[in-house]
Amino acid sequence: MPKPASGQRRSGGVLRGVSGALSLGLVVLALVVAAAQVLALSDNADGPGPLPVIGHLIAAAIAVACQQMADRRGGLPSVLGVLGVFAVTGAALWMFWWA
Repeated sequence: MPKPASGQRRSGGVLRGVSGALSLGLVVLALVVAAAQVLALSDNADGPGPLPVIGHLIAAAIAVACQQMADRRGGLPSVLGVLGVFAVTGAALWMFWWA
C-alpha cells in the first residue's frame, strides 16, 4: 500500500479501526461457536447446530474481505468496505443472537 505524501493523512482511520475490531470480533466469535459445536459433538450433547456455525464462519469471511477492501483502497471503496463490516456484523448478531 503506498504511503501518503508527507503532511497527508488517510481519512477514516477511526472508522476503519472500529470496523477492523468488529471483523476480528466476528472471527473470534465464529471460532468460539465452531469450538462449542465440536465440544458438544464430542460429549454427545446438543450444540449450536450446523446453521449457526456455518453462518458465523461465512459472516466472518465476508467481514474480513470487506475490511481488506477498506484498508487497501481509498475513497468510496474504503467507505463501502467499512459499511459492509458494520452491516455484516449487525446482521450476524441479529440473526444468531438477538432474534
